[in-house]
Amino acid sequence: MLLLQEAIGSGCGYADAYNLLGLSLALVDRPEDALAAFGRALDQNPRYVEAQLNRAVLLNGLGRTEEAAACFAIAEEFGRPDATGFPTVVGNRLANAHASLGDEYRSAGASGEAIAQYERALALRPDYADIRLSLARTLLEAQRYPEAAESLDMVLGVRPGLLDAMLLRGLAAYFQGEFETARQVWRRTAEAHPGDTRVEIYLSMLAKGGDGKQPAGGTS
Repeated sequence: MLLLQEAIGSGCGYADAYNLLGLSLALVDRPEDALAAFGRALDQNPRYVEAQLNRAVLLNGLGRTEEAAACFAIAEEFGRPDATGFPTVVGNRLANAHASLGDEYRSAGASGEAIAQYERALALRPDYADIRLSLARTLLEAQRYPEAAESLDMVLGVRPGLLDAMLLRGLAAYFQGEFETARQVWRRTAEAHPGDTRVEIYLSMLAKGGDGKQPAGGTS
């Protein structure tokens, strides 16, 4: 549970993380905190069937049967096939499976295969910001900078304060020679995340006059 809280606090506040946190809190008999965590998961992804079911079970156990029934009804509705032809929960799992495979390909240095898997995942779940961020990171590593910038703009459109997305957006601009754009992005990042050493390094690099080489720390 502590690891999940640390991950969320560091900017990885995705729906899956909040759902897992809710389950952990429920197991240690903190039902109200668990409900809040499931609520945050559903704020990120209102069609998250598993979080909706977990919330329903917990509400039912608390004797809040009417609220539980409403959650069960929503989960049932979302469990029907969506535009992909799969029930929501199945589509979610397939998207995450493609993303996991993309991670494996990226670790193996096969960026083209990784990108293809992330794109398949996003075809199923285009609003999964964590998968789009992974796609953007891999595009950046493959030196496909305009595509990376476009993906990062989409991530920041829904998660404007996400640290990694802001850092990478600056890098995408930097590698395209758009130094003023990079400077503006990283200054906003410094304001939103004071003290982050990567921002300081990148801004220092710009101040010295970037030469187009990859900054220290890469894109990891």
